[in-house]
Amino acid sequence: MAAANDAWVWAPDDAEVVETAEYRLVRLPERFPDPLQVQWVRSARPAGDVLEEIVTRAAGFGLPGAFFYAKLSAPSGFDEALLARGAELADTCDVLAMALPAAVQAAGVPGLEVRWRTTPEVARDANTVGTATFGGNRASDEEVARQAEADRESFASGAGGAVVAYVGGEPAGVGGLTVVDGVARVWGGGVLEAYRGQGVYRAMVAARLAYAAEHGATMALTQGRVTTSSPILQRLGFTSFGQERCYRLPLS
Repeated sequence: MAAANDAWVWAPDDAEVVETAEYRLVRLPERFPDPLQVQWVRSARPAGDVLEEIVTRAAGFGLPGAFFYAKLSAPSGFDEALLARGAELADTCDVLAMALPAAVQAAGVPGLEVRWRTTPEVARDANTVGTATFGGNRASDEEVARQAEADRESFASGAGGAVVAYVGGEPAGVGGLTVVDGVARVWGGGVLEAYRGQGVYRAMVAARLAYAAEHGATMALTQGRVTTSSPILQRLGFTSFGQERCYRLPLS
């Protein structure tokens, strides 16, 4: 589980990635709400020393701040070094895992349907719900079409994609799945406020886990926010193996 969690990083093709043996710094496109990220740090050096190097490198992008992820493998004292430089805690997540196949069933919600993001219409709805729940900018029609095409290929190959939940024909939630080396990475789950508490989130989890098991995944892995999704996921059978934190550090 720990190795699979460490291996879980992502950046779009048009991102700029700086990766060394000690850290991974990613400059995402402007459409993302958190365009500068330090996705992991693994170093035997004192945390303050490696952080100093990363901050100098990050400041070169000219952005006012960066998001630093303190993963399970972060060096001792990394959180304290960030706080000493003026970082603010932005999020705390439980690292959660579950063996597959799993008996997670969708609740019987009238008018609830889960569709995969394999058409431009569903891809547009995914973008609409995603920006409403997580922030960021609305994608262009060209970007939406490219995403639908990419998901058609990944869905057919067993690599996953994204789902959109609909209630009475209206988009209500979105969630992603990537299957890598037998691990189902469950990500990006969000539900519009008007539809929360109705089983929409559970239905999206059930659909993704069922697909993953059908395509050979033996473990589901995710990070659940301690204040929102983690309690739901643990009620569905996920087990917490520790916590990871995200900090926003000013660079000016």
